[in-house]
Amino acid sequence: MKTTIKSFIIAILCLMAFSVNAQRYAVLDFNAGSGIISQADLNGSYAIFITYFRPTGYTTVERTQIDKVIKEQGFQRSQMTQAQMVRVGKILNVSKIVVGEINFISVSDQYQVYARVINVETGTIAATEGATFATSSFRSSMQSVAQKLASKIAISPGSTVPAQTSSSSTPKTRTSVETLWGYLKIFPMELGTFSSEPTSVISNINAQAQYGYNNWRIPTNEELSLLRANNYLGSGEYMSKEIKRGTVLLVTDGDDYQTVQAKELERQRKIEEERRARIKAEQEQKAKEERLAQLKDEGWIDLGLPSGTLWKIYREGNSSNKRVGLYTYDEAIMKFGNSLPTAEQAKELIDNCKWEDLGYLGGGNKATGPNGNVLKFRKNDDGSTHYKCSDGIYYHNSELTFWTATQDGMDKAKCFKVDSSWMDIYNKLYSHPRCDKHYVWLVIKP
Repeated sequence: MKTTIKSFIIAILCLMAFSVNAQRYAVLDFNAGSGIISQADLNGSYAIFITYFRPTGYTTVERTQIDKVIKEQGFQRSQMTQAQMVRVGKILNVSKIVVGEINFISVSDQYQVYARVINVETGTIAATEGATFATSSFRSSMQSVAQKLASKIAISPGSTVPAQTSSSSTPKTRTSVETLWGYLKIFPMELGTFSSEPTSVISNINAQAQYGYNNWRIPTNEELSLLRANNYLGSGEYMSKEIKRGTVLLVTDGDDYQTVQAKELERQRKIEEERRARIKAEQEQKAKEERLAQLKDEGWIDLGLPSGTLWKIYREGNSSNKRVGLYTYDEAIMKFGNSLPTAEQAKELIDNCKWEDLGYLGGGNKATGPNGNVLKFRKNDDGSTHYKCSDGIYYHNSELTFWTATQDGMDKAKCFKVDSSWMDIYNKLYSHPRCDKHYVWLVIKP
C-alpha cells in the first residue's frame, strides 16, 4: 500500500514539474501572399495547421484571447509587423508566436505555404517550415508542414530546451547563389567582420555585377532571423540594416543583372517611343493649324463639327451675281464634284449647330457651330427668292434648299433645307422640266 502511494506521489510530482516547464504558444491567422487566395483557403489552411501543430512541451493559447489582444492594440491583422507580433506574444505571456503565409502560383496551379516560429523573448525566428503542393494535396501537405514545424521546437520532458534545433554553429557551404523561400538570394560567401557598413566594398561588388546581380545589400533583422533559422549563418553577431556591426553576408530580393538591364532598355525604348509620338503629334497639330489658317484665308470656316468638315463662307455664285447660284443636280455634280456635301455631312451640320432665323430681310438662317463660329445661310444678296430659268422667265423659290452629292436610286438625289432644319429627298427632275434647280454650298475636309 505504501509503495502504491509513493508511486502515485512521484507521478504527480513529475506531472507538476512538466507543467511548470511547459511553455505557451499562440498561432496567428495565416495571411495571403502573392496570387489570388480566397478567405476560405486561408481559413482552411489555418484550421488544418492548428489541428496538427502540437509541439511537445507546449500549451496553446485560445484564439479568442489572441483576437482580443490584437483588437485592443489596434493592429491590422493582415498587416502586422514582426515587432507587433512580438508585442502580442509578450502581452499573451507566450514564448513562441507562430505565423504563416499562403501563396498561389497560378502558372502551375499550386499552393506555397511558409510558416515560421518567432521567439518572443529575442524577437528572432526560431524555426521555419514550408512546402509547395498541388491543390489536390492541400490537407496532407498542411498537416506535414504543421507536424514538421512542431518537431523543430519540441521540448523533451524535464527539459526547457527544444529537442531539435533549426540551426547549428556551422553554416552551409555554398559555391553559388542560393534562393531562400523563392525570393531572398544569398551571396555565396561572407565578406568578413566590420565595425561599420562597408559601402565601398558593396558598391564595387554591385559595379561588377558579381554572380549576376548588381543589387546586393545588407539584410534586415528579420531576414537575418530567417537566414539563421535555415542554417545560413555561423555563430557570432552579423551586420544588419538595423545593427551596423558584425559579420557581413549580403542578400538581394531583386532581379538579376540581365533582367534589370532588359527592363531598363525596355523603359528607355518606351520613353523614346513616347517622345517621338509627342513630336509627331505636335508636328501634325502645327500642320493642321497652318492648313486651317490657309483655308480660312481661302473662304472656309471651321464650325467645330465632329467630322472636322469645313463649310464655305458663301454659297456658290452669291457674291458675284445676285441671281446666279442655282444648278440642276447634273450641273452641280459636273462643276463641283466631291466638293458637294454628302447627306451625312448635311445632317451633321443640322444636328450639331444652333439655328437662328435671320428674318424676312435676312432671307435665311444663322448657324452657330459647337466652337462658337457662325455661318449665315442666305438666299440672294438682296433677300429675293426668284431665279431665272432657261426660258427667260423668273420663277419663285421660297425654300432655301441645297444639293448634296448623295443619290437615292436612279432619278433622285438628296437635298437639305436649313430654314426649317430639315432634310428631304427631291427628284432630279423637280416640279418644272427646265427649272429643277437648287443652291450649292460647298464643303472640304482638311
